[in-house]
Amino acid sequence: MRIAISVSNGFVSGPGEGDEVWIIEVRDDGTYEVIERYENPAKYAQQVRGIFMLRSVLERGVNTVILSEIGSPAYKWAVEKGVRIYIFKGRIEDAIRAFIDGKLTEAQGPTHGEHHGHHGHHRHIEGLGEYDFLKPYVSNGMVIADLGCGDGYYCNFFKDYASRLYCVDIDETAIEEVRRRFGNYRNIVVLNEDVSHTSIPSSSVDLAFMSNVFHDIEDKETAVREVSRILKPGGRLLIIEFKEDVAFGPPFKLSPEKVEQYFSKEGFIREGYAEVSPYHYMLILKKAS
Repeated sequence: MRIAISVSNGFVSGPGEGDEVWIIEVRDDGTYEVIERYENPAKYAQQVRGIFMLRSVLERGVNTVILSEIGSPAYKWAVEKGVRIYIFKGRIEDAIRAFIDGKLTEAQGPTHGEHHGHHGHHRHIEGLGEYDFLKPYVSNGMVIADLGCGDGYYCNFFKDYASRLYCVDIDETAIEEVRRRFGNYRNIVVLNEDVSHTSIPSSSVDLAFMSNVFHDIEDKETAVREVSRILKPGGRLLIIEFKEDVAFGPPFKLSPEKVEQYFSKEGFIREGYAEVSPYHYMLILKKAS
């Protein structure tokens, strides 16, 4: 049989993030061969990139795919088209061997709410403690905006501190999940909106948060102005991005200096930097008072 894998630097990647797609011929005797490698067409898509990768696989007669992650829209599309998805995080060779040995199970749902082009919502970071890295930056009674909240992974933490918590995402599927989980909380406002154009009142937010969102926003200047608009003078932004030198994540990563450069144009200053996982950093940026 044949399987497809989204690949970045020898590691399994997400459907929208891989640099290449490999087609693997798996033989009955347990051996395998890479029969085709091609550039991932998702690299040139503006929205729902993962679907472009999956469509290219189907066009080659392959309906079994190994990925490191998959979001709601791409997973839903795969189910409708009869594509079987297996999740593995690690090296390509290990993923293929695990598949051949029957150690992979078929995914039963998306691993996160997937980011759509410039609209964006975050993916949570695997392997971290129970939000420990965020605790120094929150206090009771804050107004907090989780910009690109996905299925609400971080909303679950912020809700215990915020007097008002805005959970913002353009993905309707993700927002439906947020409403299901947190719809009964009076301090939570769920907004199905683009993070670059929200209905959050100006100068009303103490703490804004973005996780794995900013790199994928098309019009970054507009997004920066929106964050500045909603934050109070002296308010903070916590922004998490992939490190440039890691194999995982999107092909277009942003250095801390580049992120800081965008926000400095609106008067933000860097207040801190933290490595929050082997693959991610977090900048703490403060809006001018």
